[in-house]
Amino acid sequence: MSVSIKRNKNNKKGVRWNRILILIVLVTTLSFLSGPSLSFSEIKNEITVTSPLNWEPSPTNNSTAMIWFQNSTKSIFAIIKAPDDLVFPLFIAGPFMTGYLKYKGVLESADRLTFGHSNYGYRYFLNLSSPSKLLDSSSGLIPKNEFLSKIPEGYDVPFKGMLILTQKHNELYAIIFLNPKEKFDSMLNQIQPTLDSIQLSG
Repeated sequence: MSVSIKRNKNNKKGVRWNRILILIVLVTTLSFLSGPSLSFSEIKNEITVTSPLNWEPSPTNNSTAMIWFQNSTKSIFAIIKAPDDLVFPLFIAGPFMTGYLKYKGVLESADRLTFGHSNYGYRYFLNLSSPSKLLDSSSGLIPKNEFLSKIPEGYDVPFKGMLILTQKHNELYAIIFLNPKEKFDSMLNQIQPTLDSIQLSG
């Protein structure tokens, strides 16, 4: 009889501890979910960057979408915040984009890098028949109105491209460099100071 009573007491203690642990997990989870969302809602997304020398800025550049052109070489450089409904963390979005670009047949290589002011991201080198091919291969990451509609006529030529996917304050950003293949490396070196200056902040 005494053995069964001890077991019942132990079972009651076990149930009570289980309830306490469940309560702790629930409170911690709710704090994690609600805390960041409150702080992120107060953050104003902003891109700070040194413009490429002798490049023409788009007249519609703003704090969340910037594009520059060099007409003599048909080069394009852009920093664009992804649509608000794309809220995936970078560690999911990065590998997904690698697979998607490979599936679309435009991926040359992919790696990871740090750049600018404490920025980390996934970098993709691409072979593209035109800027519209990048838009078609981005899986909604690059908004059409913020990118393709801003490109001047005459830029619909084969490009080599670099796409960097990064994230700051729970927001995804696409950094894009497109250039005709024959001078891609030299032009990429030319805009390196601009890449080094990128700061994504709130």
